[in-house]
Amino acid sequence: MNGLYKRPNSEKIMAAPAQTTGGLKGIIAGGITGGIEIMITYPTEFVKTQLQLDESSSKGGQTRKYAGPVDCVKKTINNRGFLGLYRGLSVLLYGSIPKSAVRFGAFEECKRFLVNDKGQLTPGTRLLAGLGAGVIAFV
Repeated sequence: MNGLYKRPNSEKIMAAPAQTTGGLKGIIAGGITGGIEIMITYPTEFVKTQLQLDESSSKGGQTRKYAGPVDCVKKTINNRGFLGLYRGLSVLLYGSIPKSAVRFGAFEECKRFLVNDKGQLTPGTRLLAGLGAGVIAFV
């Protein structure tokens, strides 16, 4: 690093210790996180779906209801209020919360088996833990 700056202990950079929170904490954290994620992203999914439905109905000869995404948001809020953007949310929550809970819990369990003797995960074992959690959540 041309002598200007040398990081302390730069000879050997180690991964941070992998703190395992335990399966149950991972499951609870995953469920909460999944629910929050859906609550934040759902309005955009709702608008996208409304525009797709509007486009397919216009092919059948009906006139389009929406001029675009902003128009869809405005009309939905005017007709149904702000919570109209969350219409149908419960169905998605019923599937997403358990899926996220399983994925987080599985990651914690995979991580527990893959840490080295210093309690650390290398980038490769972290990737493997994520891959294992994704496969378990998919099944």
